[in-house]
Amino acid sequence: MSENLENIITKGFHSWTRNLNICIPLLINYVVQFTVMFFAAIAAMLLFFGQNLSGMASMTEDELIDLMSVSIMENLTGAIIIAFLVILILLLFDAYFFAGAVGMSQNATANGDTSITDMFNAGSSNFINIFLANVLIMLMMIAGIIFVVPGAILTRNYMEVVESTPFTSGILLLLMGIVIWVIYLLVLNVVLAIVLYSIVIERTGAMDGIIRGYEFFMENKLSVFVLWLVIFLLSTVVAVIFFFTGEVIALIGSDGLNMIWSLGSQVLILVTIQPLIVIWWTRLYMVRTGKNIHIDELLTDDWEQSG
Repeated sequence: MSENLENIITKGFHSWTRNLNICIPLLINYVVQFTVMFFAAIAAMLLFFGQNLSGMASMTEDELIDLMSVSIMENLTGAIIIAFLVILILLLFDAYFFAGAVGMSQNATANGDTSITDMFNAGSSNFINIFLANVLIMLMMIAGIIFVVPGAILTRNYMEVVESTPFTSGILLLLMGIVIWVIYLLVLNVVLAIVLYSIVIERTGAMDGIIRGYEFFMENKLSVFVLWLVIFLLSTVVAVIFFFTGEVIALIGSDGLNMIWSLGSQVLILVTIQPLIVIWWTRLYMVRTGKNIHIDELLTDDWEQSG
């Protein structure tokens, strides 16, 4: 017995209401990421302005700009090392807690309930493969820059002759390349949407997960695209509502309230929208690959449809 997409969305929502603790790994990840960025900023400040921090308050704007330029050039190697380490640490933590969230969603979908133990088990077992898969996907995304290169080269070569036809052609080619790159990124995002979930659920490697994710998409194109579209529209609506709410708060003129809303809105998304999205993708993969699914006795048989 299989579920159609409507049931996957509906029952996924029901699983989320029964397992609100799935937001815990996402919240922990947010706190960890914020903490790492905070200490990285302090390290960068000490690296660039360590001996001049005390005197920066009395410097003019021009003096600060000159100091920053000199400091950055003198400590460029250190800055690159710090940036690389920060990105590496952020990706590793993100991989661990994302794997934990998927593991909790998998157990909630299969058994009806989940616990923090599932987060630790899934996170420790899969975070390296999730990390490697993320790196490979990022490289595939960056590879799309090839669509921009011809226009960028042509534009650079004719920058001095603004009115020339080659320059105009270069600008048009550059814009077309950017548009094609954006389309490429969107297509890649849809095609590989299920990759990270397959890695955790199947306990497989990064490359195998990418292959499985692609094969899953090819077998379930419409379902993957529709669910991706539902998630995109839901996220957009929530983002627009939060944005205009923030603008209203800004008009009131309360900096403290605006800061609280900015932090609170992010936490609210992590507690509600994000775990629900994880459950939806997890359930879609498990249903369409024949995994065991928990049957809730509170849901009537009318919900069960072949598809």
